[in-house]
Amino acid sequence: MTTLLKAVKGHEIWLLPEAGHGHKGRELRCRLFYGHAMHPDGVAPRDRLRAWAVDPGGEKISLPVTENGDDHHLVRLVPEREGLWALVAENDVGPIVLTKGGLYKPGTRKEYPDAREAACYYQYAKTYLQVGHFCAACGDLFKQADVSFLGNELEIVLSPGDYRAGSEVALQVRYRGGPLPGALLCANWSLSEKRDWPLRVPTDAQGRATIRLTAGGHWLFYVRHTDAGRGVPGEYEKRVVSATLSLYGVR
Repeated sequence: MTTLLKAVKGHEIWLLPEAGHGHKGRELRCRLFYGHAMHPDGVAPRDRLRAWAVDPGGEKISLPVTENGDDHHLVRLVPEREGLWALVAENDVGPIVLTKGGLYKPGTRKEYPDAREAACYYQYAKTYLQVGHFCAACGDLFKQADVSFLGNELEIVLSPGDYRAGSEVALQVRYRGGPLPGALLCANWSLSEKRDWPLRVPTDAQGRATIRLTAGGHWLFYVRHTDAGRGVPGEYEKRVVSATLSLYGVR
């Protein structure tokens, strides 16, 4: 199965900064991975990717995605102001069909009218970047925009902070602006040897779920949602969207 088609089975994109914080005017690099449960497996096609950041003032800035080897791409940013930044990557996987013969192929029902099923896939990844030295919880930041929710189609919402191993984090899953109840929120951490998601928690009526950070390391949260009401007649019956959120360096 090609890298593109692995999205059907659960491969996703995620972002991970190369450093815990950066400095104004100096390049920050963030790795863009593709794989499953924090285990890279090839790279997503670069022509289907785009990246952008939201600065501490709430301004959205487009960023380039560059190739960097066999297991990740790079997103580069030179921040011009201190504060908390949000970084987002998107992967427009596109329509994929399950053919009558049982094979997954890129395309729609226009090309495969007798396909068993057809769906359109889209992926989001988000992380936070700290530029400068400060304590956000201490009130050091003034006129800082809220970068916890950016309005993505599917998004995991968590306030940026200095999270510690053993603490609990309260997350919310939002779909098309509103809370998504009954979603399965998954998590893994960088020092885990699990090849799948060891933590899985359903969201409540308000789309909220609490997960304990059981170990130190980088953490990744993941959710996937299938919307059978957003098909395009004659092309595909459903839209499948996934979202990830990473936390760098939980200690």
